[in-house]
Amino acid sequence: MLVQIILILANAALINAGFLCSFLLRYGLPFPKHNFLPYKNSFVFLTLIYISALSFFMVYKSRFKSSWELFKRVFSGLFLGTLLSIALVYVFRVKWGAFPTNIFVLSFWINLVLIFKLNQSVLKSCRRIKKKVVVIGEGDIDEVMTRKADIEKIEIDRIEELTNCTDIDEITICGRIPNERDMGFITYLAQKLKAEIVFSPACYAKLLPEKINGSNSIQSLTTFVGRKRDTEEFLMRSLDVIGSLAIWVVSLPLTILAVILVKLTSKGTVIYKQQRIGKDGKIFTLYKFRTMINDAEKQLGPVLATENDPRVTKIGRFLRDTRLDEIPQLLNVILGQMSLVGPRPERPYFVKRHKALMEIRLAVRPGLTGLAQVRNAYDLHPNHKIKYDYLYIQRRSLLLNLYILAKTIPVVLLKKGQ
Repeated sequence: MLVQIILILANAALINAGFLCSFLLRYGLPFPKHNFLPYKNSFVFLTLIYISALSFFMVYKSRFKSSWELFKRVFSGLFLGTLLSIALVYVFRVKWGAFPTNIFVLSFWINLVLIFKLNQSVLKSCRRIKKKVVVIGEGDIDEVMTRKADIEKIEIDRIEELTNCTDIDEITICGRIPNERDMGFITYLAQKLKAEIVFSPACYAKLLPEKINGSNSIQSLTTFVGRKRDTEEFLMRSLDVIGSLAIWVVSLPLTILAVILVKLTSKGTVIYKQQRIGKDGKIFTLYKFRTMINDAEKQLGPVLATENDPRVTKIGRFLRDTRLDEIPQLLNVILGQMSLVGPRPERPYFVKRHKALMEIRLAVRPGLTGLAQVRNAYDLHPNHKIKYDYLYIQRRSLLLNLYILAKTIPVVLLKKGQ
């Protein structure tokens, strides 16, 4: 508790030091009275806002698993604090005077560096930045540990001792889990504690062939395969959001045209909603422009789409060929239900019928495009899709996502792939 109090007081001082440095960089000495007076009148309130925002993002919790986690929390706290502070001085601009907006911009970056470096130094000296890992099974710990961490080793036949671990970041599996019940327990606890599950290389090499051959013995752990480091996940998620917004802006005229054409040429709603299976088997509502006749599945029921599906309207075929029907799914990406790149989301009906569409394939968010879509034809069989989906999940990265997105452009223009 003492460390947290020291950091709060030090951060409060640094916040004001950041503002003073910003005034110095912007105006030099002496500070113009007209510009400096609004800060002088409001600095107490601004300090409270920033400290509250940093506390909201848990910058003052007792332990961090990495410096990157600390940086993200400081960044988020300062960003929120800056927005709230701008709103505050705007409301009281008549009483306090106009606060220079560029001071907020400068102080954000200065405070980001000052507060992060100070907190990092203090927390490291107090050994508060450390990843806690529980290792299950016999194995070479060095092959799975990339940094020093607190390690508590638990034998396979005493998995129930995991209940004593209330503050962990990672569960590393170095041996074979004997039964489904134990694996279900590990998965539940990992989700409850928000801990990662990591397989040692030797263990993963044994698990993957079992999964491809259809063994159910590791089904409950497959949702943790494919997870990357926080930095990589953050960059891939940023690509999803920024890329989706950019595509939406660029395609806005075509989107408006698609809405008009669908509405004028066939009966029914413009947007078609359908239940799909997402990451970890969660069901979400997928959005797309309707390309089939209204109530297309009312008589035949769920049927896999084919290249020359007679239920597809003329405008629908054009939308499918140009991939314009997928544009509404950008909303699914922004909401975090999908990614720009990943295995295509399947319907619950087909997931239950085709084993290849389950398990490891649900370890990552489904995508608008993927390896299977840029390599093969529209009606690729599920058993063939899995080959590309597994390859993507194992090699998943920001660069691979950028590569697949680049390859998708000629696929769309030449009307190939899915």
